[in-house]
Amino acid sequence: MNANLIAIIFALALPLTAVANPGECKGDHEHFQAKKIERMDKALSLTDDQKSRLEALFKQNGEKFKALHEETQSQLKTILTPEQYTKLQEMKQLRHEQWREKRQKKQHEHNHEKSDATQS
Repeated sequence: MNANLIAIIFALALPLTAVANPGECKGDHEHFQAKKIERMDKALSLTDDQKSRLEALFKQNGEKFKALHEETQSQLKTILTPEQYTKLQEMKQLRHEQWREKRQKKQHEHNHEKSDATQS
């Protein structure tokens, strides 16, 4: 049961890691994983052993994802022309910026709602 739950949580979190540019904010990934484990702990009352195993799992899968990403980029470079690859990188950057803006807007709205709630 626990293994299935962890696999489901990881599968749901994987698309979020795909939007980030690898190597851009390495500390952010560690911070994100720590926050994710913190949320899981709060919701699921994890044991210390479970938390450390989740940290190891996320780190291991992060390394696998990074290797897969690098392999994919290498293969894309052989399939696409240099112009196409450059355009693809620009598209990814634009998508990342849009995601970041949306995330910042959502965070701003969340903070505004919190301050409104504390003032009431």
